Amino acid sequence: MIQCNFATMLGVEPAALSRWYWAGFTDAYEWVELPNVAGMGTWGDGGALASKPYVASGAYVNRMSNYCGPCRYDVKQRTGPDACPMNFLYWDFMARHRERFAKHPRMRMMTKHLDGMADTELVQLRRRADEFRESLSYDRET
Repeated sequence: MIQCNFATMLGVEPAALSRWYWAGFTDAYEWVELPNVAGMGTWGDGGALASKPYVASGAYVNRMSNYCGPCRYDVKQRTGPDACPMNFLYWDFMARHRERFAKHPRMRMMTKHLDGMADTELVQLRRRADEFRESLSYDRET
């Protein structure tokens, strides 16, 4: 679910993530992987299986796992060079889908948090998310 959370916030196509799982894991059977990745994990079905996207900030990942302990990023920071990528990706995801989520009963509260953010912080978060996505890109020709 951590991989799906990360991929969803990055904007990875659910079908591309499914192909990656099929290519890399011998136990990634379509009948298991498709509903888990395309339906629940990436919200790739638009909510037919899961009522809301399974996305989380660094704070949630830190509470629910032990992944953050050895990480070089600060899970408490949303902006700045040491900010946890899960944080700025989460808020960027929320901003990109703000209009849709403002009407969603289970996501409305988070859009209220988004609305309470200073414009300058939101600009920083969105810029950092764009830079981070760009840093993961590669030239397929080389």
